[in-house]
Amino acid sequence: MCGVDLDNGLLTKLCSVDLPDLPSDEGGHFGPPAWRLHANMRGTYCAIVADRGRDGLVVETSSGRVTMILGGGDYYQETVPFSACFVCNEGRDVFVHRSAWNRLDAADPATGNSLTERHIAPYEAGDKRPRHYLDYFHGQLCPSPDGSRILDDGWVWHPVSVPRVWSATNWLHLNPWESEDGTSVVDLALRDDWNTPSCWIDEHRVVMWGLVDEEPEESGKRPGLQVSDVRSNDRTLDEQWAVDMEHAPLKLFSDGNLVFIFDEKGVIIWDMTSHSRLTTLPDFPAHLYDANRRTLVAIGDTSVAELSLSCLYP
Repeated sequence: MCGVDLDNGLLTKLCSVDLPDLPSDEGGHFGPPAWRLHANMRGTYCAIVADRGRDGLVVETSSGRVTMILGGGDYYQETVPFSACFVCNEGRDVFVHRSAWNRLDAADPATGNSLTERHIAPYEAGDKRPRHYLDYFHGQLCPSPDGSRILDDGWVWHPVSVPRVWSATNWLHLNPWESEDGTSVVDLALRDDWNTPSCWIDEHRVVMWGLVDEEPEESGKRPGLQVSDVRSNDRTLDEQWAVDMEHAPLKLFSDGNLVFIFDEKGVIIWDMTSHSRLTTLPDFPAHLYDANRRTLVAIGDTSVAELSLSCLYP
């Protein structure tokens, strides 16, 4: 594992870890399992997890010490990324991860100690559903910029995508069942597919790719951006902006005023004030937006490239 100093381009080896073998199956419609790296803001801890798989671990980057061994369960795990993210909530680093198809837990990444201990009775078919039991397949997780909320791009039978948001602050400090059925839970849409690009605009608004139609089987197929205020359950207040793109993008990022739409060919920069394409940056397959440096970062097999966006800001 290595780190790159973007100021001087120097590469530093941090540590090395041994990873288990990934399953050899093709993965079907959702693709084969693949490793993904998550890190906290300071870079002191990282998680290496198997998207569309069940395994993962958390590592202290300065030493290579493994602080947590993760198991996400093996019930339709091939349909979703391994639910995982780091959250900085009220100044504290927290690691959120899937421990079963329908359960998330939060832990101290330094020790692995649980921060959301709770009991939910097992559910047997034909029995009454236990209190707090959640019939929901957790998907990709995305914390809000201030760490107060989490966006979960998961699904329910039959199947249909139901992206949802809840309060991480309530979950960590008030109610350990908040991620199941807490008062802060907001369902953002019924969509035809999950694993679609989305990101936070600010602490209260989320932008998702794909426009939602009245008929659920068509929702999310038309190219465009849907903006939702997560403080309200009233979806009639959502904004929808059509975007002319042939294929769905790979990722979305936002600085609060602009949306950066990444695909394999380059970047489209969308202006949320004028609801129009501001500019296109072809031939720069960016992977990250650095909000502090106001740059786009592309990560290749043997190189890292950074592109300044200072010309877009006064």
